Amino acid sequence: MRFVRSWLALASLPLAFSACAQPAPSTAGGGISLDQFLSRQTNRIMAADTDGDGKVSRAEMAAMAKNGRDPSRRFDAMDINHDGLLDAGEIRDALTRRFRRLDRNGDGMLTPDERMAGRMRSRQAAPIDPTASPQP
Repeated sequence: MRFVRSWLALASLPLAFSACAQPAPSTAGGGISLDQFLSRQTNRIMAADTDGDGKVSRAEMAAMAKNGRDPSRRFDAMDINHDGLLDAGEIRDALTRRFRRLDRNGDGMLTPDERMAGRMRSRQAAPIDPTASPQP
């Protein structure tokens, strides 16, 4: 009897290892969670903080703008206290609102299709600054 239990335990090891090797639910299907979205986007915005004060100024955000897009409207929407600086709380709140807007089916995950649809809506709404040169 003990031999049978030992054999069953050994036989079930491959099943246990294969279960451990499955992808995490948060990335299954190519979707990203709110936490992943916040982390990626916050890092992207904070990369503009060239003076290292932990906040992003309007000028710093404008310097990181790509493809001639004017970030003024986005900056104004994020700068809740209107002090001319984006702090961590304002960035987190704005990105959380954006995530909820993009998550069309409300499942707490952004799929590639939802992200693409959001990018297309943003491009249609964002004016292009004709004086800005495109960035590589």
